[in-house]
Amino acid sequence: MKRQDRKRQLDRWRRAERLLLLALWLAVAGFTGGMIAAGWPQYWIYVAAETTPQGWLESVLLVLGAALAGLNALLAAGKREAPAPEPTARRRVRFLERREGLGWTVVAAVFAWLALDERFALHERLRDRYLEMTGVRLLPWMEAGDWLIPLYAVCGLCAMWGLWRLLGARKAARGFFALGIVAAAAAVGMDAVDTRQMDESAVLLLLTIKEGWKTAATTAFASAFLFALSGRIREAAGIGAPTDRAEMAREML
Repeated sequence: MKRQDRKRQLDRWRRAERLLLLALWLAVAGFTGGMIAAGWPQYWIYVAAETTPQGWLESVLLVLGAALAGLNALLAAGKREAPAPEPTARRRVRFLERREGLGWTVVAAVFAWLALDERFALHERLRDRYLEMTGVRLLPWMEAGDWLIPLYAVCGLCAMWGLWRLLGARKAARGFFALGIVAAAAAVGMDAVDTRQMDESAVLLLLTIKEGWKTAATTAFASAFLFALSGRIREAAGIGAPTDRAEMAREML
């Protein structure tokens, strides 16, 4: 395959990536806007609570993220072993590849758990039934017993560098991952606010904005995993790569 043909093939692949990503974000934005419009002037009615259609959308996006992470784990496990001249180097390559597959498997499991938590409001139920009665506040502006979301945030921060490396060198994947971190941090900060001293309209506005940040975060993480998966598929399929040794040699000249 000639260089120009490979370039056209690669351009078509990247165009398909962008269209798929655009479709995802437009679908999420359209759904969210539709829920706000459907409840107007009570804009919060289908968005603010955990059991609303917006909460269902967030759980679906988390399931999508888990599925994409699982596919990344599968492709990492089946990746062709990179050539290494020495036995020590080969062992190191195999170790890194196994660790990469394990890392994506852990990410898939975490996102599956978060999807269950989002769908069935698990951390809210645990807080209201068991943790709240302790009366312990982590910070002055937080509700009593509201420990699980900050715990999720700490675990996420600990795993952030490892996931950053799992995403590889694709700038788009890392860019969406960074966007997801910012949106998730905003959502966690709003979730930690003690709303009992606020009036009802302010609480509803805060909850609506929080759900918007959560939706943006889950969509951004799914986008990052999608770009990482797309890069792996493209590499496995040899899209845009030289097809024979002679052509590879010409590329090096």
